[in-house]
Amino acid sequence: MAARGRLTSPAGMACNQCMRLFAGLGIVGVLCLGGCVTGSDSPPATSDAASSFTATDRAWIEITTAMDEQLVPLLDLVGSRTGSAAVRELGAQAGAATKAQLSDLRRLHDQAGLPAENPHQGMEMPGMVSPAQMTHAGALRDAEFDSYFKKCLRDHLEQTGRLALGEKSSGTEPQTVSLAARVLQERDRLSPLIG
Repeated sequence: MAARGRLTSPAGMACNQCMRLFAGLGIVGVLCLGGCVTGSDSPPATSDAASSFTATDRAWIEITTAMDEQLVPLLDLVGSRTGSAAVRELGAQAGAATKAQLSDLRRLHDQAGLPAENPHQGMEMPGMVSPAQMTHAGALRDAEFDSYFKKCLRDHLEQTGRLALGEKSSGTEPQTVSLAARVLQERDRLSPLIG
């Protein structure tokens, strides 16, 4: 990633253009149409089933998958770092919801005919747990960990909520729109537990 958060690879430059487009439309957080999804200038070959997925649906699947996959290691730390039964329960509930979403996202990924390599994996963006955040969280215990974990989870839920709202309003594939609605329901269920 280059200065000021701009991506510099050809696929990254396409992402930058899409981010500006979505920001102008008020759909903050929904990233990448076209080049960012495939990493090339040519569209992927699609089957009849995959053709029902629009570029918005595909981008939402990829970015939400990356965000959820990067949250899982933080959720896995909860049991060994917290001394709070409430935080342990929050981690368990968030973990179950995230793993269920990932199962559905991976199924949709395959149906959409998306490439194995996710161009959003490891990207730095609001709500995506970074390696630096994981290192920091791993060094904390008890109340300090609890506070940091809640902040990271809150940021994740807010960003995935923005993404899901964008998919609900702009996506067209019924399965992805339905999953986006479930993501919003989970956000609404878990957010009050963060406190």
